[in-house]
Amino acid sequence: MKTFSLLRAAMSQDMSLFKYKTGPNASLASKIILPLFLFVVVSMSIGSLAVSVAEVLHPAGLDNLMLCLFMAFVTLLAFSEGIYKSQGVLFECKDNDLLFSLPIKRSTILLLRVFKLITFEIMFNAMFLLPCFAVYAYYVHPGVNFYLLAALMMILIPIVPTVVSSLLGYFVKLISSKSNKKKVVQAVLTTVVFILVFLFSYKSKAMMNYILKNATSINDLITRIYYPIGAFISLLDKFDIVTFILLILFNIVPLILFVVILQKSFYKTISRLKGVDERKVKSDKIDYKATKPIMALTFKEMKRYLSSTVLMFNTMFGLLMSIIFTLVLCIGGKGTLVKMLAEYGLSDKISIEFLFYFILFFSFVMTSITSSSISLEGKTINITKTLPVDFKTILKSKILNCIMLEVPFAIISIIIFMIFYKTSLVFILLALASSIFTIIFCAVTGLIFNLKYPKLDALNDTEVVKQSMSTFASVMTNMFVFMGSIMFIIFFSDKLGTLLSLSIHVGVLVLITLISYIYLMIKGPIKYMKLNV
Repeated sequence: MKTFSLLRAAMSQDMSLFKYKTGPNASLASKIILPLFLFVVVSMSIGSLAVSVAEVLHPAGLDNLMLCLFMAFVTLLAFSEGIYKSQGVLFECKDNDLLFSLPIKRSTILLLRVFKLITFEIMFNAMFLLPCFAVYAYYVHPGVNFYLLAALMMILIPIVPTVVSSLLGYFVKLISSKSNKKKVVQAVLTTVVFILVFLFSYKSKAMMNYILKNATSINDLITRIYYPIGAFISLLDKFDIVTFILLILFNIVPLILFVVILQKSFYKTISRLKGVDERKVKSDKIDYKATKPIMALTFKEMKRYLSSTVLMFNTMFGLLMSIIFTLVLCIGGKGTLVKMLAEYGLSDKISIEFLFYFILFFSFVMTSITSSSISLEGKTINITKTLPVDFKTILKSKILNCIMLEVPFAIISIIIFMIFYKTSLVFILLALASSIFTIIFCAVTGLIFNLKYPKLDALNDTEVVKQSMSTFASVMTNMFVFMGSIMFIIFFSDKLGTLLSLSIHVGVLVLITLISYIYLMIKGPIKYMKLNV
């Protein structure tokens, strides 16, 4: 009964995909409509994709393949997310001291954390699987057996990838906890693990071809890759109690083994991570240098950014992508990236300059640092509000932090492009201007959404970065801007030429950035002053 109460208390916090704060007099409808609307919008977009897949596969009698593809996708998604998300949920919760001081088994605490992680993945995967199952039911008209098995699979699918990714996250934490530079080592190791997973996925084509040649059916192919999906398809064709039991055991046993084996080292790892480096002061004389308030706040923001592994990893992916894709474009040539766009009929319409421009724009649009920067302040926001500094300066420091972190990646990418391709100075200036104003725009909109949907009571950084309404709204807004920009540039490039269409795009980008910035400077300080934990 105590375990159930503890579980209920933990699950009542930060488990909503689109959680946001409303006013004290807000109606129940206002608290439900927006999250439900966002869930429906995402589900409908996934459903449209499922319909397009089903229209191709259904005439060939390969409806089950659609289920396999979607379930394989959410499995890989849960695994890739869990590599860095598990580190925050398992080890960096603010209630560690409280839970470990209570008469609760360490295995119970670990199981609680893993269960919470799996539950969130189930909720997240529902946006992808529910539309897929609905489209399958529309085309196939299955019996009751399908609906029961589909509901079961929605629960089982995230378990194994979450356990495996949590194990990788645990080893990263274990190694980094033994270093004096814990956060740096953790960020490096997490990035290395993620790159290895990406390289394995890239190199797995040969392995997939071998399995495909030796597979007698699609079901056999999927079963060899990942048993639960193959078992699910097999149960749809013909229910077998042995296969059903094996399906349950395949998911439950790894979870039990993970908790039982790692319960002792789990506590030791958390204890090491709490250790504080003691530095001896060699001199009693300390020199204090005066620093401008905005610079001091900017360095504080940068220090907070570097101390959050999940935030670094979540944002560095887009920044590193700008350099990596630029190298691919320069070394591999235009044909390497054009192949990815061939199915959209853009192969002959996009120049090398357009591709590079899109790479920079997309990379910085995908980077949203400020959408969680206010929430990451947590309880310390009350201290920050007492500083003799204007609230506008605090908001400006967060924008300046983004500029200092992201602009170097733009400059490096542009220098690489200039080395390989001789292009006009006007294009280089337009690419640089676009990058800078995209960074500022994303930083400003991130702050606007974070002030609108703050999450100051999160138990760890993962809940702020990956499970907050502000992050989701900011990323979706940036993606809409990106898609609109692509259509705008492609439409006008044929009529006005490359440089003129890019110049107009930069001008529009400057305009919406300026409007957003003015709005933030007017409304931001008022909303920031009202924030309280």
